[in-house]
Order: sequence, then structure tokens, then C-alpha cells
Amino acid sequence: MKLLTLNVHAWLEDNQAEKIDILAQTIVEKGYDVIALQEVNQLMSAPAISATLKQDNYGMILLRQINRQIEQKYSLFWSNSHIGYDKYDEGIAFLTRLPVYDVDPFYCSQHQGLDSILSRKIIGLTVEYQDQLVECYSCHINLPDCKGENQLDNIRTIVERSQSENLKILMGDFNTDAITNPDAYGKIKALGLLDSYELAEQKDAGITVEKAIDGWRGHSEEKRLDYIFLNQTKRVLSSQVIFNGKNKPVISDHFGLEVDLIL
Repeated sequence: MKLLTLNVHAWLEDNQAEKIDILAQTIVEKGYDVIALQEVNQLMSAPAISATLKQDNYGMILLRQINRQIEQKYSLFWSNSHIGYDKYDEGIAFLTRLPVYDVDPFYCSQHQGLDSILSRKIIGLTVEYQDQLVECYSCHINLPDCKGENQLDNIRTIVERSQSENLKILMGDFNTDAITNPDAYGKIKALGLLDSYELAEQKDAGITVEKAIDGWRGHSEEKRLDYIFLNQTKRVLSSQVIFNGKNKPVISDHFGLEVDLIL
């Protein structure tokens, strides 16, 4: 099962059209089964094309670029989390070409209003892969020291969202650096999660942010903020950082993380 997670920093990047093209071409080339995206933005003022989507929704534009090049089409699932930068509907998304059995958008945070940046929407997506149902979650989590939210309670809400025996995969930007804050990272794993990076038979340094970015002002050191967590032990063939300038060009303030696992 081929997975990709990426905080795309939508419409906040220079040369945004070129970077969308790089992402679309890579998805076509790699053929990921499930792609989790965060900070998937659309202008609040843009014309509506559906009850929730605007004309400039980053996910929709990316989807069109991908699907015009392939036969087995991807589907987009997007949900609005909160207002970003005073002008965007900032949401999260999944792209997948697997059969989808359930779509479950929900807030994992205590804050649940669009006007609070602490409001954190999650999308749960139940897909079928090799005759198995797998529950995937696209996550953009508050920081460990966030005032007004308890990060571990937020993540526990995701882990306990369903009581099924299915494999659960939590993918995304967890705003927790395993390198400089091993205590907070360890507490996340103590909720019953396994880091696919640690399980991987082949892996690189795992660095997904290498400079100070929004939410991490004054932290210019290399960081590991983006993860693919599992709630069951599986064989992970590889965990590789992508879009880092070495493995594909940089297209966001976060690098992507791609994982290949066997169910």
C-alpha cells in the first residue's frame, strides 16, 4: 500500500502553479493508493462550485491535473477546518483511487468554530485494499504546548473514533518534533500508535521541515513534524521524505512523506 502525506501550504507558495504541477506529475508517476493533504486552502471570496467547494480549491485543481493524465481516476474528499490568514477556508483532504466505504469528517479539538485556528478538523476515510477495510485519517494537529487545547486528547479522539478491528493509519502534520521533543513524541506513541518511520526497513533521515515556519518561529533547526502512524504492527518496506530538493523539488514549507507498507 503506497501512502503520501504532505502539508501543501496552499496558495501561500511562490510559483504555486508550477508546484501543483510537480505534485500532480509525481502522483501520476508514483501511483499512490492514498494521499493525505493538509492546509488545502480556498479563498473565502471565490465563487462556489458546490455546497462546500470554491472555484480555486487547491485540491480540486490538483485533482483535475492528475485525472486528465490517467485512466484509473482519483477522488477528492475535502473538509473545512478553520479560517486561515483571514481569507482562506483552510481545510484537509484525501485523494484516493481505492474503493471508499465511509467518509467521516469530524473535529478532534475542543474548539470547533471556523473562527479559531485551534479548531482542528480531521477526515476519516475507510477504504478497501486487497479485500481489507483500512481506516485512514488526514490530520493537522495542534502543538504539544498549545494553550486552550490538549494535544494528546485531540489525538486520542482520532484513535478512539471507531471501535473496529480495522487497521487505522493516522497521516499528517502532527506539529511535534521527534528530534527536539522526544517526550511529546513518546506520549503520542503511548496512545497505541506505531511510527511507520521506526518500522521501516529502508528509510532516510526523516526530516520534513528544515527551517523556521509558521507556528515554529525561531526554530530553524531540522525537524521531523510529519508522520504516518499505525495502530497495528505491519511490515513497512520504506519511509522516504519527498519534495525536499533531493527527492523531487521543494513545493511547500513542509516536505512530504511517502511510505510503502504490506498489509
